[in-house]
Amino acid sequence: MPSRRYRLIALAMAALAIAAFFVLPLLAARVVRGALETAGADDRAAYESGASPWSWRFRSDDDVVAGKAFGGGRLVAGAHGLDVVAEGDGRGEIGFPLTRQADLRRLNLLRISATAPAGAFGLSVRPTLASPLVKASLTSLDGPIPLDRLAWHDSVGHDVAPPERAAMLRLAFTLPPGTTLTLHGAGLARSGGLTPGTGMPVPSGLTAEGLLHWRDRQRVVDPLVTFGARPAPVARAAGWAWVPATAYLLLLAGGVVAAQRRRGSATRTSDLLDAGLILLGPLWLIAGLGLGPHPDLAGVVMFAAGVAYGLFLTLSRALPAWHWRGGWRMAGWPLLAIPVALGIAVVAGHAPAWPSVARALLYIGWAFFQQWLMLAVVASLLARALPRPAAVLLTALAFALLHTPNGLLMQLCFVAELAWAWWYLHHRALLPVAIAHATCAVLMQACMAGGILRSLEVSARFLS
Repeated sequence: MPSRRYRLIALAMAALAIAAFFVLPLLAARVVRGALETAGADDRAAYESGASPWSWRFRSDDDVVAGKAFGGGRLVAGAHGLDVVAEGDGRGEIGFPLTRQADLRRLNLLRISATAPAGAFGLSVRPTLASPLVKASLTSLDGPIPLDRLAWHDSVGHDVAPPERAAMLRLAFTLPPGTTLTLHGAGLARSGGLTPGTGMPVPSGLTAEGLLHWRDRQRVVDPLVTFGARPAPVARAAGWAWVPATAYLLLLAGGVVAAQRRRGSATRTSDLLDAGLILLGPLWLIAGLGLGPHPDLAGVVMFAAGVAYGLFLTLSRALPAWHWRGGWRMAGWPLLAIPVALGIAVVAGHAPAWPSVARALLYIGWAFFQQWLMLAVVASLLARALPRPAAVLLTALAFALLHTPNGLLMQLCFVAELAWAWWYLHHRALLPVAIAHATCAVLMQACMAGGILRSLEVSARFLS
């Protein structure tokens, strides 16, 4: 029978778990609010410099839509830009990535920095993704291109008014086969007029999802709207992002040396430090919004280093043993999360839109990786240093934070991991939990993403 002290600890952890469940969405909303204000300050700084948020630097195929040239062109990453090598008939298009609709009425200049051979060029625009395509020919890529002064026509050649907005923007080219167009950069800019001033105040009291829905509604009305009143960001010295990464790598190196000296004789303090070191890297990247379309390289290194440290402890047998499959009579308990997720999908979800096989496999692999890291590594270290209820709570909390700032997903993951961590620490079997996690992820993507769940994305990817 559990001691009185253990029961008190369990009750305290239960109370903290209830509190954490309600605090997590507040934290997510705070992170999103800060991200909106930071993005607003960046946008205003871009306008004041004569540019705009719709600016692109071309260095690899990831910098253009779909990572390829549409039509007769092949992309090659060059030393000074992105090379487009004409193939076949030499006719093709390059898509400029528009993360949101652009206002071409006010951002009426297009600047393209390129080294171009003799050829013909043009622009293709869709005001919305469902709108008809309109096109215009370009006499040259040199100098700012006044979009409102070009002769625009539709797909059958009829003259049309210049597009006022753009949800799709492509550069069309016709080049002699074998020649190369090198793209260095491009961007939309204003030909004059007032730049946006102080941004629109970000409302309080909204969830993370509610804030993003509010932001999207404001951008439909005015694509140039900015948010918050933060000052322009202070330029940091080159390499500043590597300062915390370097410090973290030094700490991990110290952890490796200390682990080798201990030779398996871990202490409560060493286990807590190891758990913290492992989590710091992944949390720095994800909760710090470093995982986006262009991930922060220093953050990625920290993520990988934290995982590598956990793998080092596993291979050096510094962690409690675990196995894939437990006793079959008990293995079904973690799988109860599947009918729960299915029930939520039936009550609050939408008609299934199943992810592609490749994406489903990605969810499954990511689920197995997360549960190995959280349960076989972090939870095992915490359970050796703390009472089991505290270890379960901290593991679930860390798992939820790895889904920042997706508020509702953080809550769902927190509740699920409370149950999974409790079961795992009793049975030390990973496969049932990983299967449950992977299946729930696929169900949520198919039946809830785009509905009660904005998406299953985390970090800066959730903000798009």
